[in-house]
Amino acid sequence: MSPLLILLIFQSWWLSILAASVFLLLVFIFIRRRIETSRRNQVRLEVKIAERTKEIRLQKTKIEEQKRLLEQEKHKVEEQQALLQKEKDRTEQWLLNTLPSQVVIELKRNGKVKAQGFKQVSIMFTDVVGFTRISESMAPSRIVSKLDMLFQKFDEIIQANNLEKIKTIGDAYMCAGGVPVENSTNPIDACCAALQIQAFMDKLKYEAIADHEDYWEIRLGINTGPVIAGIIGNIRLAYDVWGSSVNLAQRMEMLGEPGKVTITGNTFQQIEPYFECDYKGKALTKSRTKVDMYVVQRIKPELSVNGEGLIPNSRFEEIKKLHHYSSIKYYKTEHHVMGILEKNLAPSLYYHSINHTKDVVKSVERIALLEGVTDEGLFLLKTAAIFHDAGFIEQYDHNEAIGARMAQEILPKYGYTEQHVKTIVELIHVTQIPHKPINKLQEIICDADLDYLGRSDFETIADKLREELTEMGKIKSRKEWDEIQVKFLKQHQYFTSTAIGLRQKKKQENLEIVMERLALDSYSDQL
Repeated sequence: MSPLLILLIFQSWWLSILAASVFLLLVFIFIRRRIETSRRNQVRLEVKIAERTKEIRLQKTKIEEQKRLLEQEKHKVEEQQALLQKEKDRTEQWLLNTLPSQVVIELKRNGKVKAQGFKQVSIMFTDVVGFTRISESMAPSRIVSKLDMLFQKFDEIIQANNLEKIKTIGDAYMCAGGVPVENSTNPIDACCAALQIQAFMDKLKYEAIADHEDYWEIRLGINTGPVIAGIIGNIRLAYDVWGSSVNLAQRMEMLGEPGKVTITGNTFQQIEPYFECDYKGKALTKSRTKVDMYVVQRIKPELSVNGEGLIPNSRFEEIKKLHHYSSIKYYKTEHHVMGILEKNLAPSLYYHSINHTKDVVKSVERIALLEGVTDEGLFLLKTAAIFHDAGFIEQYDHNEAIGARMAQEILPKYGYTEQHVKTIVELIHVTQIPHKPINKLQEIICDADLDYLGRSDFETIADKLREELTEMGKIKSRKEWDEIQVKFLKQHQYFTSTAIGLRQKKKQENLEIVMERLALDSYSDQL
């Protein structure tokens, strides 16, 4: 190989190396610049991220501060709302303590309450006996404390019996039923509450006597009738009732005996089926008119818890529903028929008088309730009882058909269906002696018809029947009468478990008394 060629080859190789070196250098410089550029960009990005992070932190701090301020504001608002709600609740509670709940609702809705008329409201007044004398001998703080204790208990009792407290004036306490929401049970509710109030006062009295302390007694009066009710006053709101019915209730309280529940005839007519009451005669009102006055002794034992006459039992509630929802208008029927009997029964009917009819009605109700009859069967029994001897106004013997005919004529006018009347006619006929009942209702009316045979007033009632039979020419001597009685008492039987349990033993004792009289045979000819 020529030197020139070698030289050229050598130069070409170095040039290649040089070119490659330059290329590599350029590549290195390019990569380095890219790296530096990337680093600078990364630094710029990091700076921007740091700046943005700082901004975000600042914004977060501001947001948290704003949130904290908002929470503080919210808390203040909630505190203010809580205070406002507390004041609102306190005001509403004051209103509810002062006014009936329905009145409060109307007052909040309309801003006022219109006076309204109510057809049937029962008003109750109580008053401490001799309060003026008591207040002169007792420290004022003790009087207030004792009145507060009494009135708190009265409040509890009347609320439990669906009555509204109207007001207290000194030692006087006034409440009413049937306002501001009308109801038909308010006379019953008022009498239940009254008995419970007097029972509470009796309990305090017995405890005081046992501890040799003084005790208070109250008079309590109730009347039922129409009133006007509404709010009086603009500054001190008060719900009140007005009218002659209110005055009459207060009159009953003033005329009543301490420890007794005194009611008017208006109230008695509404509560008679449920309570035992005594008639006290006519009361003179301030307007110089006379009204009937009664004393409520207790709830009928068969309608009260444990027969104590104080708390209504389930039978009581069933009878209440029956009276208010049945189509039968029994009490209007009773008033109508009793009027006919009172006017037309002969004075010579010493036994078959209106008193006998009333006695059978009372007995049939008592036996029916104790036998578990609380549906319309009770009305059918009582209706049959008022008609069972009505035929005596036309003839003495075999008069059941006359009473049945009267029932068929009268009863459809008072809500009795055809089936009701048919059952009542059957009940009337079954009272014909000898009794031959074929179902529960017939057994009850038969036992009620001769209930007196097993009572302590047997001799008194039997003497009335003897006088009546003598006047009718049916008997001629007392001995003959006693012989009839012995035969009848031996043949007679009670059918219901109630009558057997309550009357059988006494009936046997009455029979033995009559038999002893016959054995002595010391009769005179005088009847």
